[in-house]
Amino acid sequence: MACETFELPAASPGQRHMLTVCRFGTPGAGDKAYIQASTHADEVPAALAAMHLRGLLEKAEREGRIRGEVVLVPAANPPGFAQALLGHHMGRHHLPSGRNFNRFWPDATRAVLAARGTFGDDPAGNAVRVRAIVREHLDTLRGNAADERLKLTLMRLAHDADIVLDLHTDDDADMHLYVDPDHWPGLGDLAGLLDAKVVMFARGSGGNAFEETVAAPFVALREEGIPCDLPVTVTVELRGRLDVDDSLAAGDARALYDFLVLRGIIGGEASAPAFSGIAAPFEATEPVRAPAGGICVFLKDRGAHVEAGEVIAEIADPVANARVPVRTRAEGRLFTRCLHRLVHAGDVIAKVQGSAPLPDRRRGQLMTD
Repeated sequence: MACETFELPAASPGQRHMLTVCRFGTPGAGDKAYIQASTHADEVPAALAAMHLRGLLEKAEREGRIRGEVVLVPAANPPGFAQALLGHHMGRHHLPSGRNFNRFWPDATRAVLAARGTFGDDPAGNAVRVRAIVREHLDTLRGNAADERLKLTLMRLAHDADIVLDLHTDDDADMHLYVDPDHWPGLGDLAGLLDAKVVMFARGSGGNAFEETVAAPFVALREEGIPCDLPVTVTVELRGRLDVDDSLAAGDARALYDFLVLRGIIGGEASAPAFSGIAAPFEATEPVRAPAGGICVFLKDRGAHVEAGEVIAEIADPVANARVPVRTRAEGRLFTRCLHRLVHAGDVIAKVQGSAPLPDRRRGQLMTD
């Protein structure tokens, strides 16, 4: 294993933020997997899982079983890790700018499409050409603020990977995944290994999230009718932010490791349980919003099956001594709930995964934040 560090710009004199990157195997020896954890720095179970995965990868390298290349960024957001306000960790947004750490990544799609006439009929060769154009485009960019330089550095590390796994967590949630629809049901092995309860098919969801931005130039070329191999890009939501537990993290790390074994990047034997959850378009995911402000009192547990129109919570107003019911529009699994229970009107307090797209959920701005 080799580790290197990248220094990010300081917001003020005397500050330093260092990004640590761990490399396993040999570049070019086989497929490349890129894994980063806690892009949203307050989603710490992801970083704990990455620590456990690092130990497995170190052992595999000592035993000579890394057949390809694995790049692991175990704590992908040093500036976010350092942010606190009055005793509360603030890791989702870059506080000086207000920018979400997992939105608006550097996107080379336009540069790739501008060169559409240079591609041929070989999907693998075209993918190699895409990566070269992306690299050239990224080399022209300069980030000034710490979050801009961080995103540029991470994208440069990931742009040429065959497999990209971005490890996150939700508030209070079941294990769930975001995958490109062209990789389903092929990613049933990863979903089964992680015991995911929900898999959402996400492409062009709005906001340029990391895994979609990595895939975007390849997707755009394919949508132009030009054959091109598509990298495997997945956002893995490792349950909820309070699920900080070594046994869970070790199990998640083992699942990710076994996935790399199944994909031939690591030598060994592994098998994947069958996926038994819900797999459906992201358009079938209902973000349940609070109809009023007040105290959110859930009536349904996470993981419950709910019917369309069912009351899953009440918003209690202690001033008016009244309660407003919160009803779902989708039938499906209640797979996330908010941790903060004093909510404002319009806040997303839960998500329900159905099987049929909802009328007001169309490709475009599907992300809620």
